[in-house]
Amino acid sequence: MLDKVKEILSKYTEEKITAESTFADDLMLTSLDVISIIVDIEDEFDIEISDEDVLGMITVGDLVQYLENHAA
Repeated sequence: MLDKVKEILSKYTEEKITAESTFADDLMLTSLDVISIIVDIEDEFDIEISDEDVLGMITVGDLVQYLENHAA
């Protein structure tokens, strides 16, 4: 799961992506980047992620954990 998320994120940043990477500080992603990433993730994993859940995701690991708990 982490590898697929990293593949999607790599379209938006050239920074090194790890589970501990934060979206804003480490990966230098803007809020618009994050919205685009979430749309890509939702399409890839056939899942809908609420805005409230997105706000709780600070690191790549947070996103992966969410997907592991909610994706089919």
